Formats: sequence, structure tokens, C-alpha cells
Amino acid sequence: MKALRAGSKYLSLLALLCAMTFPYSCEKSEDPEIDTCLGTVTDYDGNSYYTIQLGDQWWMINNLRTTHYANGTALPLIESISVWEALGYDEKAYCFYNNNENNEAQTYGALYTWAAAMNGTVSSDTNPSEVQGVCPDGWHVPSDNEWKELEMFLGMTQAEADLKGLRGTSEGSRLANSSDLWLDGFLVNDSAFGTTGFIAQPAGGRRYDGTFDHIGDNVNFWTATEHNNIRAWGRHIYSSYTSVHRYYNVKSDGFSVRCVKDD
Repeated sequence: MKALRAGSKYLSLLALLCAMTFPYSCEKSEDPEIDTCLGTVTDYDGNSYYTIQLGDQWWMINNLRTTHYANGTALPLIESISVWEALGYDEKAYCFYNNNENNEAQTYGALYTWAAAMNGTVSSDTNPSEVQGVCPDGWHVPSDNEWKELEMFLGMTQAEADLKGLRGTSEGSRLANSSDLWLDGFLVNDSAFGTTGFIAQPAGGRRYDGTFDHIGDNVNFWTATEHNNIRAWGRHIYSSYTSVHRYYNVKSDGFSVRCVKDD
């Protein structure tokens, strides 16, 4: 029943996306607190992304997969494990999970180091971050505080959002979607699974040592906010938990990026 329930929500959203004939449309979600308003944005490579309004923010509902910055500058593609492991904390690199551009890219997007995501911009914790980074024109990499705004819109208190580690209740389940891609666990079995249209899928990541891991088990997102010279804040959703994990990670890890629309 769980898979059928979650799958039907995903199929309903896909049907709405496929039926779009105008740049923006709005539809009422199954969650009475969420208005599902959809739009699109295109990156330099010509990849199109659907977007959704949650509260006062517009978020991409697909992971970024561009291989160029908005000005056309190519990002460094690093496939070798040893070369990735040798990256400095301030070096730009991207890849696709298991170096599989044809399959993983379409479903899960690309994985970027923090420096690649930021494109040389200094850390920001303002809301909005004003860090375009790897995002298309008119969009930016969300700060730690922008992620908190989203999480509080979904039900966290300020005190919960400010915590390190797992916080909240079902916010992770609400942000996730596509139960067929996730390992079975508390996340997909939660009744709130897939109720926001954010469509967080388990893209896994690339560790600073160059190895890939956890596809199907978790998704990791960079913020525009550093913790120190070596680490930056991220967001993580795990198959084993319904909440959202906030932690600082090594900047040479390869994580997913979701962009937020400029004000």
C-alpha cells in the first residue's frame, strides 16, 4: 500500500508537469498546507528544471546537472578516484554517480564539490544568499538560513532548525519522493512521504576520497554557508529517518545542488 500511495502522488505530479502548456501553473496539493505552483528554468547546457513555490521561496524540484556555469565556463569533470582524492578544499570539480552520465545524470543530477557549487564566491549565510555559483541566471545556491526557512515552512520551529544533526519530525519524508528509488525504511513508510512536490531523490554522493556511496539510501545537498576552511554546511535526507539532517561536511565531497530563485 505504501508504494502505491507514494507512487500515485508522484504520478499525479508528473502528469501535471507533462500537461503544462504555460510557463507557470498552480495546482492544489494533497497536503492542505501546500500550494503546488510549478514553473521552469533552463541552464546553460539546455537542461530544463521544474520549479515549485514553497512558502515565499521558489525551489528547483530537480537536482542540478549542468556542466557549465551560466557564463559558459566549463566545470572540471573529474572521474578518476585518485584525482578526486587529491583535490584541495578550494578546488572545483563535478562528476556523475559512478561516472555514468547517461543514466544517473537524468535521474539524480550531478555531484559538485563545494568550490564548484560556489564558483569562487565567499561563504554566505544571508537570506537570500546572493551566491549564484553554479546556478542559472536568476537563481542562486541557498544558504543555511534559506534551508532553515524551508524547513520551518514545513513545520520545524526555529530552535529545531538551528540544531545540528537530525531535526524535526516528518520534514524529510515530505521533501522526498519516488518511493521506488529509495531503500525501504521509515522515510518512505511515513504518511507524509512525497507531499510537497520537492521530489528529493536518493542521489547518494562522492566522498572526498573519490569513492561513490549511498545511492538509494540518502541525498546530500550543499548550502552556500561554510563551517570553516575545510567544511561547509549541508542537508541530508536518509531512508532510515523521517527528519532532515543538518551537518557540516568536507568541501571536497561531491554533493547535489538545488537552486533557489532570486527575489
